[in-house]
Amino acid sequence: MERSGWHRCVVGGLAALFLTGAPPGALWAAEEAQEQEAPVIAVEPVEVSGKRIENVEDVKREFARRPGSNILIQEKEITESRALNLQDVLQFAPGVRFQSRFGADEGQFQIRGTSLRNNFHHRGINILINGIFFGDADGFSDFESIDLLAYERIEVYKGANALRYGANSIGGAINFVPRTGYNASTLQMRMLAGSFGMVSGQVSSGKVLQPFKVGNMSATMDYYISVSGNRQDGFQDNSQQARERINANIGLQLGNHQDIRAYFLQANVAERLPGSLTTQQLFFNRQQAGGQSPAGTPPFFACNLNNQTCNYGRYYNLQRIGIAYHNEFAANQYFEIVPYFSNQFVDHPIFQTIRQENNNVGGEFRYVNSNPLFGRNNSFVAGFQPRYGNQRQQRFVNINGNIGAMTQNYTAKTTYFGMYAEDAFDATKDFTIVIGGRWDYTGRQATVDNFGPAGNPFNPNTPSTPTGTNRPLQHFDAISPKVGFVYRTTPTSQVYFNASRAYEARLNLELLSSVNANGAPNTGFLNLDAQRAWQLELGHRGTSADKRYSWDVTVYNLEMQKEILASNINNQGTFQNANGTRHTGVEAGGAMVLKKGLFAQGGAGKEDSLQTRVAYTWSRFKFTDDVRAGGAVGPNVLIAKAGNTVAGAPEHSLNLELRYDHPAGWWIAPNFEWSPSGFYVDYQNTVKNPSYVVVNLRSGYNINDHWILFAEGRNLTDKTYAGAVSVNDSLNRYANTALGISGFAGVEYKF
Repeated sequence: MERSGWHRCVVGGLAALFLTGAPPGALWAAEEAQEQEAPVIAVEPVEVSGKRIENVEDVKREFARRPGSNILIQEKEITESRALNLQDVLQFAPGVRFQSRFGADEGQFQIRGTSLRNNFHHRGINILINGIFFGDADGFSDFESIDLLAYERIEVYKGANALRYGANSIGGAINFVPRTGYNASTLQMRMLAGSFGMVSGQVSSGKVLQPFKVGNMSATMDYYISVSGNRQDGFQDNSQQARERINANIGLQLGNHQDIRAYFLQANVAERLPGSLTTQQLFFNRQQAGGQSPAGTPPFFACNLNNQTCNYGRYYNLQRIGIAYHNEFAANQYFEIVPYFSNQFVDHPIFQTIRQENNNVGGEFRYVNSNPLFGRNNSFVAGFQPRYGNQRQQRFVNINGNIGAMTQNYTAKTTYFGMYAEDAFDATKDFTIVIGGRWDYTGRQATVDNFGPAGNPFNPNTPSTPTGTNRPLQHFDAISPKVGFVYRTTPTSQVYFNASRAYEARLNLELLSSVNANGAPNTGFLNLDAQRAWQLELGHRGTSADKRYSWDVTVYNLEMQKEILASNINNQGTFQNANGTRHTGVEAGGAMVLKKGLFAQGGAGKEDSLQTRVAYTWSRFKFTDDVRAGGAVGPNVLIAKAGNTVAGAPEHSLNLELRYDHPAGWWIAPNFEWSPSGFYVDYQNTVKNPSYVVVNLRSGYNINDHWILFAEGRNLTDKTYAGAVSVNDSLNRYANTALGISGFAGVEYKF
């Protein structure tokens, strides 16, 4: 009753705010020319080192030389949102889809459909912090450690054209650029509260200190630190969660040519896992816990009751440190050395209880030369990226959240090396040619000890006896070329094109699945190939001369080979390759100033404005060959027919927002998210996630330079739907319930 009363109160307050014309504003559409240029929707990031963060306008100009439809999320877009998960900031990024799984920052994240096998956690898209790789050496990762409020901007690289950041991934990369002492407030405090017991708070501080001497060199030091925490009871049963995070960096600039910056991240994450539902369960009671399995499914020692009874959850702590050294050793030339180390301990009760420790070390050496070539602008970059990971894991029978007999003990080691080079040459003042390539190598080895309980496995005193040891070893490598161009059609618009190849080796958890596609038990590493793709992309982006319109329209085609699928063999979840799939799509984003001076006419900077932004994505992901597997029912079972849709994403997706800004500092912005047709959640194309329309409302009030108020209402029509799905579940438990009607409000103070 307390939760229900609170969220009704907040939603009611938002409605009153809207009806009385209370505080609103404009985000992302073209703005006053005097204030800033209209943002270019699709841009590719400038290289960011340990030095001071570049001016955003300089970053945009560098992005404009890159041939690819990529996304820049600026600080304003982050702070004017709830900033609880990536869905809050990526809603208007065409071609990019993030849907929270249970109201959390863990979600289904995919770019151009290349990682639809992600039924839990994250893979297929690299996560970086200021260009430093984040996650495990094999590519596995999650979002729960990322605090969006600690970052000055977010860069999203779509697909195979993310050369430097696209190591061992086809989906691309997302780079979080942190605040530093050069762009942070001395003191900033933020508090947010809302429906379903959600409370979130952040305190941060950043400053540039007084210059001093180091020998004969002048030196300047700066710092930034952010401490944050949040908790919520959750909308669905068994979905409580809490996070505590520290993000900090310290920079030292030595003279005019050297600087070094150290980064530190600490995260404590606790979350219950509610589980996914069938269609019937979703519409009967969307708040119930999911995960119920018939007795004996899967056919090993598993807690197969619902997730709440089995106390499904994930609890971990993570420490991470990285150092970036930057040296401009000659005119228009510099190198960077960027090492990092991370440690993570995980306690993860699911069908069995997993206890895991991950240690990862790696880095990058990068050289950049921007001297002219043949009298024309030229930029050359080359780099080397090593990574090493050591993962130790034990599995136990899950006795309603407690551990029983041991079932497996393994150690998995990952060695990775990547090399890349790219050159961007201005053949004319309006035509830039980009050519490059990268080489990726990864080696995997493991020692896997399997056990069988000697007696009742659900008695915590039952001992385990060894049943076998495996020591698998595999190597994968590939060369991926890239070529593209940017042609400036007008001073404020461009045509761009790229053709690029990408490569992605499978993860340790995929290699260690229990059953092969032919139905045979896995006795080492799964018989699973790496996936590859050729991408062709053509687009046009720009702003109108009067800065009233901005747009980016892209057409792409990905020819995938050996796409990794989340499959079911003998009623066991596992992974297998498709022979061929084709991912084709259109991505269109735009913004427009509809009217200025509606009710307030005070001249430039003192008039109100009505603006809109839109993001539309058409996605056609198809199997080009039959996919077959073996198992108990026969050796040649059809998994997917050629022409079937690769499950997990809508064909059409539309987001639209209308925003009104008043010169007094308040703004209001209703928006909606529309999936106009249901989409398949199984490879046989027999089960669909229903279509949905979700109506949201955001509002804020910039009282002065120190105080900001903001509020947001989500799913205001209380639509029952699943934004995120689990693909190809054997019992059709695909629906990850989205939040019902909810409201959130907060305040920020900075000095």
